[in-house]
Amino acid sequence: MNEKLNTIILMIVMGTLSLTMTAVIFVFLAGLFDSKVNNDEIFKILGPAFQTIVGAFVGVLGGRAMRQNDPDN
Repeated sequence: MNEKLNTIILMIVMGTLSLTMTAVIFVFLAGLFDSKVNNDEIFKILGPAFQTIVGAFVGVLGGRAMRQNDPDN
């Protein structure tokens, strides 16, 4: 039962991160091709958010890999 719950939570977290990353990329592209928007401002605002989401992906995947290698688990 515990393994199923962990799998469900992992799927929810990864799905949420994926949707957020997709939304950020869409805003990047919309701002990039809009002539009214200053591209420097878009990258200045959304760059840290994008890096945070990528860092969360790496953290989730790294934590999962470390947990699988844990002999107590």
